Amino acid sequence: MSTPKRPAAAPVRAAIYVRISSDRTGGGLGVERQEADCRDLAARLGWDVAAVYADNDVSAYSGAPRPGYLAMLDDVKAGRVQAVVAWHTDRLHRRTLELEEFVALAESHDLQVQTVRSGQVDLSTASGRMVARMLGAAAQHEVDHARERMKRAKVQAAKDGKYRGGKRPYGFERDGVTHREEEADVIRHATKAVLAGRSLRAVCRDLNAEGHLTSGGKEWGPILLRDVLLRARNAGLIAHGTANRAGFEVIGTAQWEPVVDEDSWRAVVSLLTNPKRRTNSTSSENRWLGSYLYRCGRCGAVMRADSTAGPGSNRPNQAKRVHYRCTAAAHLQITQERTDAYVREVVAERVRDPRVVAALTAAKDSDAATADHERRTALAARLAAFEDDYAAGHLTGAQLARATATVQAEVEQIDARLAARVSRSALAPVLSSNDPGKAFLDAPLDVQRAVLAAVLRVEVQPATKRGVWWSPERLTLTAVGE
Repeated sequence: MSTPKRPAAAPVRAAIYVRISSDRTGGGLGVERQEADCRDLAARLGWDVAAVYADNDVSAYSGAPRPGYLAMLDDVKAGRVQAVVAWHTDRLHRRTLELEEFVALAESHDLQVQTVRSGQVDLSTASGRMVARMLGAAAQHEVDHARERMKRAKVQAAKDGKYRGGKRPYGFERDGVTHREEEADVIRHATKAVLAGRSLRAVCRDLNAEGHLTSGGKEWGPILLRDVLLRARNAGLIAHGTANRAGFEVIGTAQWEPVVDEDSWRAVVSLLTNPKRRTNSTSSENRWLGSYLYRCGRCGAVMRADSTAGPGSNRPNQAKRVHYRCTAAAHLQITQERTDAYVREVVAERVRDPRVVAALTAAKDSDAATADHERRTALAARLAAFEDDYAAGHLTGAQLARATATVQAEVEQIDARLAARVSRSALAPVLSSNDPGKAFLDAPLDVQRAVLAAVLRVEVQPATKRGVWWSPERLTLTAVGE
């Protein structure tokens, strides 16, 4: 009689965690190589890879949240994974506080930990935990030493404010300090144009038509122009990183003279890094006055331009028609041509009113603006203090992230208010002309859209009379700020 076979034990469900602090190319090749090595190790151990958690271009000691790491911890707590595979222990932690949190979680959930380079990390025994803490202490020392070097370098850079070499920056001579005036004028013009509501693509089109080339002798494109306008050096500042990426920080005043004032530069940064900014060059927003500015009178959603089919083989005499439609539901539309013509005339008359012009061109250095500047300086000091507390071990990564997020939210609100003031002042070419109404009507579409957004809120109401699809009564026009 044969002995019945015992059922095979279910394979261990493992999580692979990969991380790289700085992905300079943006290709994610570092984490891909780590994942391949970790998969090989899991296969040798006979473990099933249940999930891969990646944090690309995220430091383990910067204080920035690690979404992949946090998701992995949640799955460990939920019992979805029973083991963790990493390339090295320092991919998981580089701070002792986070290590202790991980050790406690591993003990409570019998978590197995294996690494490609450091071998098994047995957190179930006192000796294994001691080894893990020794590795963690070494990583913490490396982190602290690196932070000291970085802080000294930042302080020195802020003190010196010197050009640190590299490719000739657009707007400056090869010494990186002296303005190349023709190019500096392009930066000033483009800054004002973008703040006045012009799209990057439209500004590039004008620059190329006028024969202005980049420092590399090429024509302008929207991405390149955006990168040039976001540079802190334009405002005479030294910065670490770039304004449209995580980790950006202004660290001091440069030795060269600013090309644009700091308020204008910050306003451009706020505008061009806004995640709500629409960048689709084929969007109807770029071709029609009211797209995403007009509002639906039924539900309050924005409206967009939508066209009906033009002439075809079966309808040779049908003209192409454009309507504004509610983006939330198919319950409201209005013809584009007559609506835009009417709104343009109303806006032209409004900007001829000296009181409206005075409100839109109020001095930037008002009491409110001064208070915002002072508050922003105080908040920047608080953010620096949080980092010092984190480096000293007084705050965990989670505490630093929460405190930073709260303060950063207020900073963003202040930047938005300052940007709005500067943007209003950038409308001056229209508002300061002898006839602002005519200047508005003659302006490019993107400038008209900016003026409209600054002075008038347009709400489209449903038709009230059968057969009457357009009338001025369908438009509720309200002055901005009322």
